[in-house]
Amino acid sequence: MHSSSFNLGESGSEQLVARRPESETPEFDITAMVDLVFMMNIYFLVTFITVALGELNLPTAKHVRPFDPEEAVIFTLTRTLDGKSVTLYLGNGDKGEAVTDQTQQEKRIRESVEQGKAAGKTAVLVKAEKKVRLTDLFRVATAATADGLKLHLAVLEKDK
Repeated sequence: MHSSSFNLGESGSEQLVARRPESETPEFDITAMVDLVFMMNIYFLVTFITVALGELNLPTAKHVRPFDPEEAVIFTLTRTLDGKSVTLYLGNGDKGEAVTDQTQQEKRIRESVEQGKAAGKTAVLVKAEKKVRLTDLFRVATAATADGLKLHLAVLEKDK
């Protein structure tokens, strides 16, 4: 039988020794693959929801009526040019009286709501531009709430 070393001469330094195979275990980092799988899941979920909702046919409403602006107290909110505050118009659009001070706005809203309630109005409509901050809208809507009146919020789209 042959041994694992070769003898090429009488001296020990001339002997060749066979190398042992390295016993290091191979490693595979799957961090990037896990990230990829999560991103693919998100992609497929969003795609599926978009496609599924696109094919959804909702029934038309049968027991509704259009909103009558004559039955409501109307307020219109627009954002000022500097973007730091809002202008409140008492009425529909910018045709009504403009109020810019926040404390005056809340006072005038309460007065208008009470006058509308006394006149037999059944709702409050707050129309706001798309750029109005939610904090301003919430402040105005809170001031416009009253017992017995329904609060309606709408987005005001400006004509180009």
